[in-house]
Amino acid sequence: MVRLCLPVVIGWLLTSACALGAEASPDDLQAAIRKSAEQFEKSYAARDIKTLAGLFTPEAEYVDATGVVFHGREAISNEFAAVFSATPPGTLSIDVFSIRPIAAGVVVEDGLTVFRPQAEGPATLQRYTATHVRQTDGTWLLASVRELAAPVVSPHDRLQPALGWLTGHWRQESHGSVVDTNWAWSNDGSFLIGEFSARQPTGEALAGTHRIGWDAERGQFRSWVFSSDGGSADGWWSAADDGAWSLRLNGVDSDGSRQAATVTYQRDGGDALVITQSERVVDGESLPGFSNRVVRQPPAPVREAAAR
Repeated sequence: MVRLCLPVVIGWLLTSACALGAEASPDDLQAAIRKSAEQFEKSYAARDIKTLAGLFTPEAEYVDATGVVFHGREAISNEFAAVFSATPPGTLSIDVFSIRPIAAGVVVEDGLTVFRPQAEGPATLQRYTATHVRQTDGTWLLASVRELAAPVVSPHDRLQPALGWLTGHWRQESHGSVVDTNWAWSNDGSFLIGEFSARQPTGEALAGTHRIGWDAERGQFRSWVFSSDGGSADGWWSAADDGAWSLRLNGVDSDGSRQAATVTYQRDGGDALVITQSERVVDGESLPGFSNRVVRQPPAPVREAAAR
């Protein structure tokens, strides 16, 4: 039995605590799922087994990816206890593919969950399908949860929930210098590509690219950075406990000197982030770290067509 499967697949939590009537619109169901997912994540972080088990009907069944069946709320509760005792803490993110009412008071959901351990390590993805049954008091409980065969996960599917929020135009202004970075997906969706340009108060300019992809051997995201002055660097990403992402870069400067730094990306609301450089070393000499706030730029206004 894969002890990690249960908390991974149950991350959606859906409409278990929501009193939605049979006439609920798809938008209402979607909103309820997101709200319940947030409630689940808090209970999962607290490892509140009683609350988690209470989301199932008394006779519910859970079938893991190996075919093992846990029948009844008590068995599911015991499995939660076994999972929490055997695995480190972590967080879940949820990608709901579809929500389908199939009968009065019965809803089927399909989706994908991503489990990330707090300690450094790769994420675990799991496809699932779940059946929800409306109770006499109007609430919804899980009657059946079934893990599906391990999905073929593309690099895009791995990058999107982790760093997809980077897409867009960002600007950093500090001490008279301006750095613009435009993040977008590659044509095949396998990479995030950042095109950056920097202008110094002295008039000196620099440009380059930053490509992020999936390294299958290490099970981590990897970066490659090249600048127009001949500098380059590469490194691997890791998730931090507070939701930030850190990138350890090693490379060479424009004069050929070796350099290294840890670059941390911490979101600050929906349209800003704080980029911190720490553990900086140039040719064996340690340098102080620093932080800059970067702001997402709004799209350029669309010019009206010339009057005919």
